[in-house]
Amino acid sequence: MKRKWLQGLIFSGLAVALIVGAAVGVDAQEKKPQASPYSETTQRIGSYDVTVTYFRPGVKGREIWGTKLAPYGGKPMPWRAGANNNTTFEFEGDVKIEGKPLKAGIYGFHIIPSDTDWILIFSTDSKGWGSYRYKEDKDALRITITPEEGPHEEWLRYGFEDLTAESATAYLAWEKKVAKFKIENDTK
Repeated sequence: MKRKWLQGLIFSGLAVALIVGAAVGVDAQEKKPQASPYSETTQRIGSYDVTVTYFRPGVKGREIWGTKLAPYGGKPMPWRAGANNNTTFEFEGDVKIEGKPLKAGIYGFHIIPSDTDWILIFSTDSKGWGSYRYKEDKDALRITITPEEGPHEEWLRYGFEDLTAESATAYLAWEKKVAKFKIENDTK
């Protein structure tokens, strides 16, 4: 009789421990806010989707351009055009960026800003963390644009505007800068 009572007590104790442990495990998996939240945006251009995947750093009262956050001249490396992992552009089909051809695929996106023009880089290395392992020989396309002044944008944001049946203008807006470039469906 005592043995059955002891077995019941042990079994009950194990059951309680499992329930409490599971509850603690669920609580431990709760997602916490990120300093630079994940985001993605997709736009159909012609018959293909274009998807930008990125993390959104905040200005948070900091100087951005020409600092370690977004260094001028690409030294020691280009800016990752976001935070955390590589910012990526995925093109379902062949496109033209500012009139220059780019094959379908996923590209790491980097920028070499300056106080006048910016060099936008689409790299075949889309898996890196930031720009730390950036290699120029992996560049699939480089274009030069002139950023515009814009209203204050606290959190970095990518989007699309000026949509037509075959093209759109992609943009990056952060702090008081807006970088725009035209994407065309390369079906012709």
